[in-house]
This record gives sequence, structure tokens and C-alpha cells, in this order.
Amino acid sequence: MSSNSNKEKSLFKKLTAIPYLLVFLALLMPLANVSCSAKDGGKPIAEMTIYQIASGVDLDKSLQEPALGQMHRMVKENPKVLDRFKMQMPNFPKMEPVHHLYGILAAVFLAAVFAWIVPLASTVMGLLSMVSLWSLLMKLSQVSDALGIPLLKVEAGIGLYAASFLILIGTAMNIATVIRPAVIARRERKKARK
Repeated sequence: MSSNSNKEKSLFKKLTAIPYLLVFLALLMPLANVSCSAKDGGKPIAEMTIYQIASGVDLDKSLQEPALGQMHRMVKENPKVLDRFKMQMPNFPKMEPVHHLYGILAAVFLAAVFAWIVPLASTVMGLLSMVSLWSLLMKLSQVSDALGIPLLKVEAGIGLYAASFLILIGTAMNIATVIRPAVIARRERKKARK
């Protein structure tokens, strides 16, 4: 019976890595949506994945109309607006690559690997990755606010929600792996008393 229990435990540990690996696919979906809460009812004017943000976003290619036209009109009509934009993005209209985001992806990968070896370390890496992803969204919101474009807002995209959900599933599976031996030991003690 303990041989079967060890096989089940080993299989469960291997399965725990799956939600963390699926995070890479979830992050192919938009991490952040930029919308203008004007007439269009908050329809996204730009959607960015973590991979696009990490490699640098070109606003001329990412923004959709009418926002792209409005941005160019603002810069043309008021040169001081360009200075304000360049304070936040020195290479405006191109955002600088954020290479350290690859570190978040590496942490997610380590969470998957540690799920096989040390579930507690996997849990910590996964949760730190999730906190880092949400911190990135907050930073993008701050940059958006600093640009001074009224009615522009940055919100979490479906990729961020999906990645967070998968990380929480992996965390729950890791916790189950950690507490399962204690539950089995307790059951065996109860059986021994009877």
C-alpha cells in the first residue's frame, strides 16, 4: 500500500508542474488593456502581452485609431506634450524594453521545476511571480497617469487573470502535496488505535 501511495504522490507532484507551465501560454494573451473611457465605452485601444512589453512596445504600431490619431495630433499641436511623453518614454513613441520581465518568466519556470522537488519553494516562486505580474500592471498604470492623457486607463487583461488563476491552482496543489503526508500519518495513527 505504501508503494501505491508513493506512486500517487510522485504522479501528483509531476502534475503540479502543469499549471505553472500553462502560465506561459496564458501570458500569450493580453497582460494589460489600455482603454479610453470616452465615447467608445472603454473599448481597448491597445492590448499588450508580457512578451511584447519585455521586448519593447512601439505605440505607433500598438495603438488603434482613434487614439493613435489623437496622440499624433496632441504632439503636433503642443510640443510641450512631446517633452512630457519623453520624460516617461525617452524613445517616444517606443517604450523601452523591460528585460527583467524575463525574470518573472524564469521564476514561473522554477516554480514548475520545484514542484517536483520542493513544493514549498515552488509555492513561494509561484506567488512571487504573481505579485510581480500585478506590480507590473500597477507600474504601467502609473506611466499612463504620468503621460497626462485624460480618460486613459490601464486595466488587467485576460492573460493576467488566467496566469494568476493557474498560479493559484499550482499553489493549492503544492499545499496539498505538503499536507498530504500529515493527513495520511494521522489516519494511520487512528487505525492503529482501533
